[in-house]
Amino acid sequence: MSKGRQTHEADTLLVQAALDGDRDAFGQLIDTYKRVVFSIGLSHLRNEDDAMDLVQDTFLKAWTRLDSFQVGSNFKAWVCRIATNASIDKIRRNKIRRADELDDRVGSADLAEGKLPAVGTFGRLSPLEQSERNELGQALYEALNTLPETHRQCVLLCDVQGYSYQEISDKLGIPRGTVMSRLFYARRKLQAELGKFRDEAFNA
Repeated sequence: MSKGRQTHEADTLLVQAALDGDRDAFGQLIDTYKRVVFSIGLSHLRNEDDAMDLVQDTFLKAWTRLDSFQVGSNFKAWVCRIATNASIDKIRRNKIRRADELDDRVGSADLAEGKLPAVGTFGRLSPLEQSERNELGQALYEALNTLPETHRQCVLLCDVQGYSYQEISDKLGIPRGTVMSRLFYARRKLQAELGKFRDEAFNA
């Protein structure tokens, strides 16, 4: 009998025992797959604390939904699907939270630093304010296009998508110092381009 089949049969027995109320049996399943779930969380969330939270969340959901598990099917695949879906949900919640935080922070000081306004702010403006913001958005778009691709990429990852310097470094495979240098140059360039826009708007 193959090792995979032995593991599958052992999982089936533990699931059945857990369904009969044996919490220790479910604890053995946790011990078997917690590292797998942690790896899934880390690959999606890129943060060890968040990945640890995901492990707890995943097995709590697995325990409460255990009666929906089809005994005899692949428990590992089932719990990995729960972990993946939980990771995606957490990423979505984080994006919404970051967008809300950016909405609160956006203003003239942010624009002077070359940071982009959140798209979600547009719908809450008066028609005049929205028109002005649309013009500013166009100016930002044009300013971004004046940047080298490598610098524009860093700005979008940091100021729009909310990645940290280290996350951008890992994602692009470049030193953290290079990320910081590119962002410094890009923001100064954006500040200069936006300064031209403000001067033109003032003199119009």
